[in-house]
Amino acid sequence: MRAMIKASLAGLLLLGVASAASAQEAVAEFRRLRSEAVAAAGADDLATASERLAQADAVIPNHPGLMLMRARVAAQGGDLAEGVIQLGRYAGAGLVLDPSRDAALSLLAETPGYEAILTRLAANRAPVGADRLSVVATLPAGGLAESVARDQARGRWLVSRVAGRTILAMDDTGAVTPFLEAAADIGGVLGIVVDQARGRVWAVTAPLPPATHGLETPPPTALLEIDLASGRILARYGAPDQGADRTFGDVALGPDGGVYVADSGGGEVFWLAPGADVLTVLVGPGKFGSPQGMTVTPDGQALIVVDYSSGLHRVDLTGGGVVRLPAPSDASLIGVDGLARDGGSLYAIQNGVNPQRVLKLGMDAGWTRIDRVEVLAANLPEMEEPTTGVLHDGGLVFVARSQWSDFEDNGALKEGADGPAIIARLRLD
Repeated sequence: MRAMIKASLAGLLLLGVASAASAQEAVAEFRRLRSEAVAAAGADDLATASERLAQADAVIPNHPGLMLMRARVAAQGGDLAEGVIQLGRYAGAGLVLDPSRDAALSLLAETPGYEAILTRLAANRAPVGADRLSVVATLPAGGLAESVARDQARGRWLVSRVAGRTILAMDDTGAVTPFLEAAADIGGVLGIVVDQARGRVWAVTAPLPPATHGLETPPPTALLEIDLASGRILARYGAPDQGADRTFGDVALGPDGGVYVADSGGGEVFWLAPGADVLTVLVGPGKFGSPQGMTVTPDGQALIVVDYSSGLHRVDLTGGGVVRLPAPSDASLIGVDGLARDGGSLYAIQNGVNPQRVLKLGMDAGWTRIDRVEVLAANLPEMEEPTTGVLHDGGLVFVARSQWSDFEDNGALKEGADGPAIIARLRLD
């Protein structure tokens, strides 16, 4: 997710294209504007590039890559004051980078306001939350932990593993025992949620490279219904249309026992009604780029869904309408993965920006906008590709080091990758 230094402006812009994506029905508009900006910059028409980027910024505000693209275009075009403004927005969102290592941004070095931005960028590197973070347990290398859930009745944690294609049970001392047995028809296990009242675990599985590396026939993506006591699979539910891009990545539980499934590959959200035996479409294609964490609002009327590349959205559970949640003007909520709810607040685990962070999002009374964004944890050595978590006993227990960075794109374990997965607790005041 970090931008690389390129020798030309066009190269710098194209890198942003690879890392950014839109959501909602404005996805096509955002991509069109961004593509036109790249083409204009490549033709040295920086005025048009600047205009298109500003229009795209209005569609999805505060995208880190887009803010930097605007700063680069302004700097290359000689509008150094505008370049400082855009770089200042990036710093104001709490993000970090070294402008001196960027060919375009280094042009801003003598511009008024630049030194203040460097001070802010340096401050953004300071550790946050070290006094409140503690390690719950570590898991061996090579398994790739993704999600954690709490079985309160049995006093244990359940941890899903992608490369291991399984779920482990772990007591409060960190002792691990098997729960879900790995099998040929199970891919990488990603999101999991416990339905304590009904004695179920709901888990999603998908044929991701760390799970299928070396398998002749990758299993299809599916929602698994698992007996909480025994770990036995009771039923599996596939997508209504098993397209090549289907990747069930996260799961959420409704107050009535209904289950929501995010398809990060196909961009859809599915619903399994209580007692139903098939998934139905709640949000069809074209609304989200890559839906991730989800939670039902306190009144049960809406589902809050994270789109990895555009922020948080509210889905009306009666009609399926999707609305992007407004947020404070200096907030960047791109790259959020996991989401948990407690009272009037959301806790978001953000791994798609630098630094990777845990955020507290204060919601308005109607759950129609985000009023406040607070950084609870950032720049901590225990956090590397953090993913998802669950609230428990006054803290957020989450996968702080998932091991995603230990694997090659083809799913092979990198040579020398021997770091453990880390399950951590962040005390919440």
